Amino acid sequence: MSRLRRAASAEARATPDGTSVTARAAGPAGAPDDAPPIRLVAIARLLGIALAGYMRLVAATCRLSGSVTRDQVVLAFWHEYNLTALSAALKVRADLPHVSFSTRGFRGVVISTLLERSKARVRVLALPDEADRAGGRRFALSMAALGREGCSLVVTPDGPFGPYRVAKPGATIVARAAGLPIQPWAAAASPAIRLTARWDRQLVPLPFSRIRIVPGERQMVEERRLGRSVDRLQAELDRVSAVAERQPRPRRARGPRSRPR
Repeated sequence: MSRLRRAASAEARATPDGTSVTARAAGPAGAPDDAPPIRLVAIARLLGIALAGYMRLVAATCRLSGSVTRDQVVLAFWHEYNLTALSAALKVRADLPHVSFSTRGFRGVVISTLLERSKARVRVLALPDEADRAGGRRFALSMAALGREGCSLVVTPDGPFGPYRVAKPGATIVARAAGLPIQPWAAAASPAIRLTARWDRQLVPLPFSRIRIVPGERQMVEERRLGRSVDRLQAELDRVSAVAERQPRPRRARGPRSRPR
């Protein structure tokens, strides 16, 4: 275990150009088997730049409510809240160091470029294939090592490909290894667009929207077996998501009462 941790820490160290070794793998310089063709890389980067500009506009114009912590934590929320949570983070946490992850290939280049151009302090690690257990373990230790160095970690427990709103143990593994509490989040935005054709039903906030962050109870992961921790996280994410989706009814405007004659 100690050897794995030393290897993971070395892998996560920043390189002279300011990126991490694993962060490079999420972009065009990733593994040859997963790297998209050069033309697709250019298209992916353009999409990422455009999306970053859009998210900066949303963050600059939205009205944010709810409690958005600035503590060092493991931020955990369902994959559908990615863009809404990013808007809130750009407004309140943009100066704080974060570590997130992305898949490889075209989608990874889009997300990496989005986060790179969003002006947030974030490193993006390349997520290994789900069938690669050894790679997944090295990835978790690399992410945890950056957490021990002072970064907040951002994890979507049902990502990157679902099932929808079903928590997997990744967030609890990383939180336990880093010694950080998990901060569950849910979000609501109005007006917003729901991408119902996607598996995660992504919530896309519009400029000048009202964004509400609903934080859950923080959770420390200390158990050796993670089953109960995953169950607790699932229950808390379900609870705060239900709260976020209960939008308050608009109040009816009332005119001045007429006085009796």
